[in-house]
Amino acid sequence: MPAPRRANQLVYVVHESEVLADNPLGDPHVREFPVYLPPQYDAEPDRRFPVTWLLAGYTGWASMKATKERAWAESLPDELDRRMTSDDPDERLEPMIVAFADCFTRFGGSQFRNSPVTGRYEDYLVGELVPFVDERFRTIADRDHRAVMGKSSGGYGAMIMGMWHPDVFGLVCSTAGDSYFPYCCTGDIGKTFQELRKHGGPEAFVEQFFDKRKKGGRDIAAMMIIAYAQCYSPNPAVPGTFADMPFDLETGELIDEVWARWLACDPVNMVAHHVDALKSLKLLFLDAGRRDEWYLDVGQRIVAKRLSDHGISYEFEEFSGGHMDIDHRIGASVRRISEALWRAEA
Repeated sequence: MPAPRRANQLVYVVHESEVLADNPLGDPHVREFPVYLPPQYDAEPDRRFPVTWLLAGYTGWASMKATKERAWAESLPDELDRRMTSDDPDERLEPMIVAFADCFTRFGGSQFRNSPVTGRYEDYLVGELVPFVDERFRTIADRDHRAVMGKSSGGYGAMIMGMWHPDVFGLVCSTAGDSYFPYCCTGDIGKTFQELRKHGGPEAFVEQFFDKRKKGGRDIAAMMIIAYAQCYSPNPAVPGTFADMPFDLETGELIDEVWARWLACDPVNMVAHHVDALKSLKLLFLDAGRRDEWYLDVGQRIVAKRLSDHGISYEFEEFSGGHMDIDHRIGASVRRISEALWRAEA
């Protein structure tokens, strides 16, 4: 195993996955990903630290959030450094390790689920990456000191991790997480139908997509729906897409049977099946922009209502803005995680 390499606050580690080896899409099973270490990590060599796992949205991968330079703003590592050493109680964050999982696929994303056509990304994250980081860094390796957060598809991943693996992740933050599919998916489903028809069908669209040097917004929307289908309605027998599309390829009408499979994966409908898991969380924080282009503010409101109906504790916040260019909300989630850790230690 290659030795980790250090770049300022980030340590880049290489992990060789067993569960992603020979995955159906041929995606790499050996991946390098960054881990942020707080200033106290080197300064206090006997100290152990909580861990937050940050999950990227669709088309995102591990290093994007960690290394992205923001115009007229600090990089994320610089912001974390400043706030983890601040004396200002309104700014201060609990020193913690932040790990950036790489669950990207050839089609743009895994939704952090196991799928027979993309690979076992749930098992990869929970069963391999979490213990890998715990073994190599001075973590507090228990669910009460391990958080998971993300935006969009990453927020969806964080939410389902809290439902499925509350023994691993005790703190969950979901920013504009995919939810209420009848609103957030159907517009792009309509675009996908039009694009597939224009290109001569799903298989031809996929072939031309990868050949295109410049990919437009409608191309990305169609590929996103195909990637979702690979996670929500996978079918290895379908050439090109390896999934059952949720609409009729001739008319565009939703196919009830396939759409029902999608809806079963919608957090709005999953809450009722994971009440005890969600009640066990130390933190469940939801937020979204009031002008989210995919109406994920609506989705998060509906998830919040379902949580209330079942007596599940949560925090919910709406902010000014839409779905794009909201990386500043990472700080809001990390702040909530810090506060939850402080409450537990008080």
